[in-house]
Amino acid sequence: MMTIDIDKLDSKKQLEFFAVKYFSKQFNKNFSTQLKFDSFANPPDPDVYCFLENDRIGIEVAHLYGSERDARMLFGRTKPEEKTKEHRIFHALISLNERIISGLNFILEGKAQKSYGNRTWLLIRNAYPLWYKEDFELYKSDILLPNGHSFEEIWLLCDKDGQPVQ
Repeated sequence: MMTIDIDKLDSKKQLEFFAVKYFSKQFNKNFSTQLKFDSFANPPDPDVYCFLENDRIGIEVAHLYGSERDARMLFGRTKPEEKTKEHRIFHALISLNERIISGLNFILEGKAQKSYGNRTWLLIRNAYPLWYKEDFELYKSDILLPNGHSFEEIWLLCDKDGQPVQ
């Protein structure tokens, strides 16, 4: 078993590692096969490789934060102009479903433009704290899966309780 020194990874690799680790834990609880982390990869390969039993699969990882401002807020990196009352009100007037679903569709479209090898999955981890599996299910018809993407499977890890939607 490979040992990963988390502290030596950059923040992007840490996020990818924990997303895959968390996903594999949930996956292994719900299915009879075992998904295990193997290694990191570099573009144009997917972010990581895992073993699904004896098959090696690539997993491209993306995180959904809502809008870019939502992402900056979650990481404590807001811009000074975003802290003004007017900007906060403007941002608050954009509904969560519009911000989250638009962000998800943006990720799906962007990832569909890239080419990965066969046996590649896309894992999108929802990092928005106020949006859960039930919310995604309500707006399922607004989620746009682009034609011609190269993913064998697309997974959405919906919330902190690890409720995946395939």
